[in-house]
Amino acid sequence: MPIIAALLVGALALPTPQAGAQATGLVVVHIKDFKFVPATLKIKSGTTVRFVNDDQDAHTATALEKTFDSGGLDTGDAWSHVFSKPGTYSYFCAVHPFMKGVIIVSAS
Repeated sequence: MPIIAALLVGALALPTPQAGAQATGLVVVHIKDFKFVPATLKIKSGTTVRFVNDDQDAHTATALEKTFDSGGLDTGDAWSHVFSKPGTYSYFCAVHPFMKGVIIVSAS
């Protein structure tokens, strides 16, 4: 069974694009050390962004324009949102407002 577990772990480990990358499909934003990683993300419309709380405190991913809100994410929790419209989406953590991120969505 260790081989199967290793394969599952490898399949679940998705790369996180850098700020300049144009991602599609599923992209992960990690919440770690009171930061969104990456803080700036460029994706194509139709991309699902999964926010994963790797921190010891609860956090949210909340759009300034209220177009999305993860609600409270405890340690280990995750939440996903599909970005279907092009635009720039600024977001923050409602619990820790100094935590900020930007998702730039281009037409697919």
